[in-house]
Amino acid sequence: MNKKQASVTKWIAVTALLTALVVVTGYIPPAPLPVGRIYWCDAMIFLAAFLVDPVSAFIVGGVGTFLYDILIGDAVMAVVSFVIHGVQAAAVSALLIVFPKKREVLWAAVSAVIGGLIVIGGYFLWRWAISPLFLSGDKVGLAYAISKIPANVIQEIVGIAVGMIIVYALRLKSILNQNNLIPHIRFGKQGA
Repeated sequence: MNKKQASVTKWIAVTALLTALVVVTGYIPPAPLPVGRIYWCDAMIFLAAFLVDPVSAFIVGGVGTFLYDILIGDAVMAVVSFVIHGVQAAAVSALLIVFPKKREVLWAAVSAVIGGLIVIGGYFLWRWAISPLFLSGDKVGLAYAISKIPANVIQEIVGIAVGMIIVYALRLKSILNQNNLIPHIRFGKQGA
């Protein structure tokens, strides 16, 4: 196996592993809040976005949440989760590539907040404007969308905090980089 094949193989393996981690953490019982619940898979989406390229991050966030929703029998939310969490993870990863490497922890936090806003805004838009086209009842519309914002904000804050603690405070990224366990693939003209 040549170097390029080994790199692609590592990319596929890491992407699959992180995607599975998102699915599995979805099954950890959510922490109840007065305004909703905290799902632990969000932390794994941020973890992945801090570690891998935007394409891999999109797959991890989008496919991971899609598979979880399908496995629990929620096909409608599977598509919504795929788009929202895929875009969230890809955006965080892409911003980390664009931002300077100096002060990476600060830029990771900024990127994660932007990713969190994508999730909060995405679910707000879904509940307010899009879901009423497909669903009816008391879990659609502007009032419901507004009522879910606090839970989404708390969930994203917890997800960012847990992801950052694992990747940066516990030095996971440094350890993985030192052991050459993070794939570094460039997409486009020069890459795989």
